[in-house]
Amino acid sequence: MSTITENPVLTTAPQQATPQQTVPTAVPVRTLSIVSLVLGATSVLLGYTFLVPIAAIVVGVLGYQREPAARAFSVWGIVLGAVMTVGWIVVGLGALAFAGPLFLIGSL
Repeated sequence: MSTITENPVLTTAPQQATPQQTVPTAVPVRTLSIVSLVLGATSVLLGYTFLVPIAAIVVGVLGYQREPAARAFSVWGIVLGAVMTVGWIVVGLGALAFAGPLFLIGSL
């Protein structure tokens, strides 16, 4: 009598797929950086305030130091705040240069 050897590949039961365990990842905190960017953009759109660009710079520096994952937001908030602050300084000096002689003439 001849014995037939079974092919082990064909006779094994199908293996069940083991579920992959997902490791929860921590979402990086970006609150200060996003607030800085929003304040910087707001200072550009609503250019008549002087405190908002300064707040964008301060919050941007804090966000840059504390939130390394969102430094691009912080940098943009700082840049927009600085541009608007310099803009206010230029407008103020221009107004002073224009109105200063008028005050001198008016007081004579």
